[in-house]
Amino acid sequence: MTTTFAHLGLPDSLVRALAGSRVVERSPGQLVAIPDALAGRDVCGKAPTGSGKTLAFGLPALATVGRTAPQHPRH
Repeated sequence: MTTTFAHLGLPDSLVRALAGSRVVERSPGQLVAIPDALAGRDVCGKAPTGSGKTLAFGLPALATVGRTAPQHPRH
């Protein structure tokens, strides 16, 4: 069975947006990074250009941005 973005724990809204942009297959780096990032763990990765790193780090950020407490972080 192929692991999809939905299986990685991303919200349906992001999965639909990705599908609308024809991004339906995840990369190996995304498979490893997305679940850990969604769980709040620190993630570090190194991979060639074009391997999907931006989505691996950016999608969990988009998925969790609304869950932060008001007034946090502070300046």
